[in-house]
Amino acid sequence: MNKKCPNCGENLVPEPGFYQGALYMSYAFYVIFMLIYFFIFVNFFGEYLDYFLYSIIPVLILLTPYFYRLARRSWLAIFISPQDVSITHKH
Repeated sequence: MNKKCPNCGENLVPEPGFYQGALYMSYAFYVIFMLIYFFIFVNFFGEYLDYFLYSIIPVLILLTPYFYRLARRSWLAIFISPQDVSITHKH
């Protein structure tokens, strides 16, 4: 992740350990995804519930980079509001 925004120059790492809270957000994203995944399997593939157990680990491993970035982006959006680029970006 960049230390500063390439468009407006906003500091994306305001302090050491700033993104530690994003760990909890990514955990919440994992839980929500697993619940939705489980309910889809139960409702549509109830007789193949073993496949849910075999498929959930590879799916979560493949989605780890996405959830990681989504959590960091969400955590940053909570604490840093976007600025008007035309004001901060001088040509």
